Amino acid sequence: MRRPWVWPLMRWVSRLFGRRTYPSILTLRPFGLGACRFVVSNDVERYRVQDLGGERMFLRAILSELRPGDVFFDGGACVGVATILAAKRGAQVVAFEPDPSFRRRLEENLKLNDLGHVKVIDWALSDTSGEETLFSDGLEGNSPSLRAVSSRTMTVAVTTRALDAAVSSGELPYPTVIKLDVEGAEVAALRGMRDLLRSLQAPRAIFLETHPGFLPHFEATEQEALDLIISSGYVEAFRRARQREIHYLFRRSPTPIQSEGLNL
Repeated sequence: MRRPWVWPLMRWVSRLFGRRTYPSILTLRPFGLGACRFVVSNDVERYRVQDLGGERMFLRAILSELRPGDVFFDGGACVGVATILAAKRGAQVVAFEPDPSFRRRLEENLKLNDLGHVKVIDWALSDTSGEETLFSDGLEGNSPSLRAVSSRTMTVAVTTRALDAAVSSGELPYPTVIKLDVEGAEVAALRGMRDLLRSLQAPRAIFLETHPGFLPHFEATEQEALDLIISSGYVEAFRRARQREIHYLFRRSPTPIQSEGLNL
């Protein structure tokens, strides 16, 4: 996510220096992975793809962690940049994107890259099963959130589910690496995977983006998110502040905590 004034500024610059032709296909060759193709329909999408959303270092860290055969869960997949790069790296990918407009673009981009084997999930990660309102600016604005934060003005009803239920039932495989970028819903999403994180088949690495400014809208704090991970047997490997977000990598401790809540 970028600061609220970034998108209007980008649109103003586009008008000042001439409009690009949209929609178009943008081809990247990031991190030596070969050609990755994306549909872009506006300057915001172009930034998300061409500039990797300003998250090059975070994406590089994720790809450095992944090994062929890994199961990568992309929580908050957006238009599919991390999803596609991870799939090109050889991982089995499950992409979570509840926003219909972002999910359609994600599916377009997967098709464009012949990655039909990637599993796309339409529900939002949470700690309960139910329905909530998702606030969105669509493809031309900020990433969607389950709370009315910043300038998000459009709404859509989405299903929420706990990851523990989907994994323990066999609906989804056990992930080896998780990326979580859910615009303030970090604590709820982590509560919903607590049994998984404490199990013998827990992911070895968790890449987390926290949104300290959004968390109060969820009656949560950043420290709660960190405590949920650390108390599950993980240690912090790095953290890096980025504008209004903070990027973390947590690795599984050599002596993990085992949970009785997940049948193995």
